[in-house]
Amino acid sequence: MTYKPTPYKIESMKQYTEDVKLLRVNAGINPMPGQFFEASILGFGECPLASCSHDKKHIDMLVRNVGNVTGELFNLKKGDSVFIRGPYGHGFPLQELQGKDLLFVAGGTGIAPVTSMIEYVSQNRKDFGKVEIYFGFRNEKYILLMDRISKWKKMFNVSICLDKHGYVHEVLGKKDLDLSNSMAILCGPEIMMKSVTEVLNKKGLNNDKIFWSMERRMECAMGSCGRCLIQDVYTCKDGPVFRYDFIKPRLENEEASNRVK
Repeated sequence: MTYKPTPYKIESMKQYTEDVKLLRVNAGINPMPGQFFEASILGFGECPLASCSHDKKHIDMLVRNVGNVTGELFNLKKGDSVFIRGPYGHGFPLQELQGKDLLFVAGGTGIAPVTSMIEYVSQNRKDFGKVEIYFGFRNEKYILLMDRISKWKKMFNVSICLDKHGYVHEVLGKKDLDLSNSMAILCGPEIMMKSVTEVLNKKGLNNDKIFWSMERRMECAMGSCGRCLIQDVYTCKDGPVFRYDFIKPRLENEEASNRVK
């Protein structure tokens, strides 16, 4: 782990929507699936980004243009440099997931950390059981990583859920899923993950078999600033991946405290 930002050259970029790009950086960091790093532009600041790849030679960053730093990242060109420090946090529990059927559910740019795990599974296919993938997007224009999704469809059971046809938890609710040997990996807005978790619970999957990748603001990545604190745990240090039976009471206590305020 390093706390000093290091400059890396942008190797390539691909634009998926008017405000989302994928930047590929020549960096031999290779975070574990589910970890994140801090990307920065001198004079503008830094922001946390999940690794959208699992490769020893490069890092893929899915960037949505929503603020000062991400706006500057979005406008970088091939050959430009971006500063990176990390990786940080705890990713997906690879040993615990081995030998299990995997259910991936992600919405919007929440596809990024899930992508790193799917890439890992595709590279170590014999270590895992059947794989079901459900991605939720607003409409056809907002589908991300379609080139990768097309590749995954040849290996796994992949479903694209568009809002006009039903939210991802509604689609899952109608599926006849055998979850007896399954672990679920979720990432996206917390309201989406909560709805999906409720559906999975009704289908017999307990909370200790469900993992949430949290997207709370991780400013310093060292547990110092307190921005990502959830009761007594830091998303940046103790997460961003949490087993749901662990994080659920903390989220509920946080919600109750906010109602009192």
